[in-house]
Amino acid sequence: MSEKRYLLIPAAGVGERMKIGYPKQYFPIASGKTMLEVTVNRLSEMGFFDQIAVVVSEQDSYIDQCRFAGDVLVLRCGGQTRAQSVLNGLKAWALPYNAWVFVHDAARPCVEKDSVERLIDALEAPEIDGAILALPVTDTLKWVNSEGIVERTIDRSHCCRAQTPQVFRRGALIAALESAREAVTDEASAMEMQGARVKIVEGSAANIKVTYGDDIETVKNFLNAQNSKGQIK
Repeated sequence: MSEKRYLLIPAAGVGERMKIGYPKQYFPIASGKTMLEVTVNRLSEMGFFDQIAVVVSEQDSYIDQCRFAGDVLVLRCGGQTRAQSVLNGLKAWALPYNAWVFVHDAARPCVEKDSVERLIDALEAPEIDGAILALPVTDTLKWVNSEGIVERTIDRSHCCRAQTPQVFRRGALIAALESAREAVTDEASAMEMQGARVKIVEGSAANIKVTYGDDIETVKNFLNAQNSKGQIK
């Protein structure tokens, strides 16, 4: 019998860089559905997860208006940072200690089914502690000092752009996030600090993260194209 899989979506951010006056995860992007609804429903409809939970802030006044496909647990324990929201969610969610928990950005509504399937398959590899979706860097990378002056060029052959979902054992991820002594922007960063072996799995250029207003049109175009084909790739 295969292990159960759980999906945690931190959605307690305020999305200041979007400059829309409210959290970006509640911006409508497809058929009146918010970004959060599209993200959750897209992943739910893939059929890979036994349970899905969304972490929001205690004061969130938008989440009650969301309509999700399937049974989605809402955890009102979001923190000031993404890492804190994930940690709080993992602690509040009564899951087995060693359960595989996939963590995905609410602002990545275009994640594709075959990418998630590759991530799941990667967990069969021996002697790994988890896996993340990522893409190789194709641009030349420069290390820049605080004055905006280039100091050196970084070898991009060993660089990847991390995406989500990222998947780790619940107990190990809780311990890693609790031990992180500096700000971490994804789960893999915390696990790396503990010496974990994190497998890189090929992601997709379509799995963009909505950060700025200009990203919305790109996301809408992708979703419209997929909806016209009736597919979740």
